[in-house]
Amino acid sequence: MPEGPASYALPSEDADLLHTFFEQQPSSDLSGFYPLVDGLDAFAARIALAEVAQTSIDIQYYLYHRQETGKVLSAYLLKAAQRGVRVRILLDDMSQAESERDLAALARHENIEVRLFNPLNHRKLRFLSFITDYSRVSRRMHNKSFIVDSQVFITGGRNIGNAYFSGEDSSQFVDLDVLSIGPVVEKATQAFDLYWNHPLAQDIDRLFTQVDDGHFDTLKETLAYYISSQYSDSSPYVQRVKESDLVQSLRRGKLNLDWALGYLYVDDPNKLLTDSSNTSTHMAPKMIRALGMPKRQAIIISPYFVPQEPGMALLRRWVEQGVEITILTNSLSATDVPVVHAGYAGYRKDLLAMGVNLWELKRNFEISPKKTKIKSFTGSSAASLHAKTMAFDNEQVFIGSLNLDPRSFNLNTEQGLVITSPRFNRLLRRWVENDMPKFAWQLSLGADGELQWHSAGSDKIYHQEPDTSRWQRFSVWLMSLLPIEGML
Repeated sequence: MPEGPASYALPSEDADLLHTFFEQQPSSDLSGFYPLVDGLDAFAARIALAEVAQTSIDIQYYLYHRQETGKVLSAYLLKAAQRGVRVRILLDDMSQAESERDLAALARHENIEVRLFNPLNHRKLRFLSFITDYSRVSRRMHNKSFIVDSQVFITGGRNIGNAYFSGEDSSQFVDLDVLSIGPVVEKATQAFDLYWNHPLAQDIDRLFTQVDDGHFDTLKETLAYYISSQYSDSSPYVQRVKESDLVQSLRRGKLNLDWALGYLYVDDPNKLLTDSSNTSTHMAPKMIRALGMPKRQAIIISPYFVPQEPGMALLRRWVEQGVEITILTNSLSATDVPVVHAGYAGYRKDLLAMGVNLWELKRNFEISPKKTKIKSFTGSSAASLHAKTMAFDNEQVFIGSLNLDPRSFNLNTEQGLVITSPRFNRLLRRWVENDMPKFAWQLSLGADGELQWHSAGSDKIYHQEPDTSRWQRFSVWLMSLLPIEGML
């Protein structure tokens, strides 16, 4: 058990949140799903739910940036706690150095608890933890979960930060979440409790002790001032949130949910403590079996794609059975982790040779939002793919935190939904068919067997990574020589 008292999800029957936003459930077996494609929608959903929460808010994230969106969310979590809502915040410790003082101060409120997962053992010189305990601290909790009143659940690819919620002009993550109600939420609450009560989850007040009630009072005043001054009706970002599709839908009535069968797959937190070859704690094999074997079409979208030999063998088998495979990942210019691109780059020629349709997201592109219904997929002047999703044939869809690389499969903890939904499947297929060519390079092999990059609407062909410098290409080539693929 952690060094704090165990606690568990509050009964969903104690709240009446569902009638506020959502239509009546047609069947006790079905869950209701709503795609949060646009970053503004994704942020508005979290704020709206926090604002009307009645009993509990449980959130679990890998990153919780000390930026505009993180401050606003903290303010709304505090407001919920002040009206009696229990708030539990579970964050991976990797990137909390800049936020831990604020988080520790927030936890001074009697209704707020904050725990850090898999904490680094050196709190000031944090890098020393990778020298003294690398095998443990290099493995992280990558789950994303937002649960309100044990009745509504959001998961997907987004962390908490401006780039995930269309809050930056200079950069943007192309991402995807899904909001859920119904039976699938019970699995989400059980998973949260499993992590919350695990020995790797440590109360922040035991890890960061340099706060008192005075720090809490200061934080409360700072957040209140921030909301009144920066996050006011005069803020351009607030105006954009209010104009988001989700907010407009709520103003017209209740959300139009897709009622379907869905199941949440979650890694056991002991995955961080066991040998990576011990797949008993891994959710990926179960998730893959649930998706089944595609018969006609497979769409794979992952920001980091390192299939290794087992993945290549599986893709080859699908192609031989007549399955059309489309893969979208980041280009070198768009990726935020070049070393993973180095691991992926060596597979491109083999993927193309076997008949896979391979695309790479552009970093820079311009398109009017009026030309696409999926506005966040247009990105910004500096876009990077962050969504992790797959669609098989006309029904099955996966949406979650799992990247298709060795780190996600074997080292970090992840979670994701498998939904049997023709509607979600159609949404993804339409974007791939109609809009993706506007935002991505299509790869092919030239007559000499070398890679080529094409752009829709242009006859120009690139024979090296577009929009990159010689130094970027050299650095990736150099990294590709390192024997670290299993850690990517």
